[in-house]
Amino acid sequence: MHGLLITARTMVRRSVTRQYPHAEPDLPSRSRGVIALLAENCTSCMLCARECPDWCIYIESHKETAPPQVEGGRARTTNSLDRFAIDYSLCMYCGICIEVCPFDALFWSPRVFLCHR
Repeated sequence: MHGLLITARTMVRRSVTRQYPHAEPDLPSRSRGVIALLAENCTSCMLCARECPDWCIYIESHKETAPPQVEGGRARTTNSLDRFAIDYSLCMYCGICIEVCPFDALFWSPRVFLCHR
């Protein structure tokens, strides 16, 4: 009898439908979302790609030579990020890549960002 009362109460209640593409859902404050990249912090060190257990992070970079900042100094070579991509169909959202990034270039984002330049 108790189950029938719950069913009857649910039947007379109005349904709440969210129009997803037009109205963003209200996410909980502690939800993870997706992994996103701050490209200006990334040094193409490849730590995230090496530590990923699914091998779903792809990084392409090239070396650039910067002129010396002080006269008589030597020229520095730096890695420049060309492409950063995560295959979200393979990613298991474990967060290991975010933890190992020494420059805080990767972070949890509540929205989907394009993660390549």
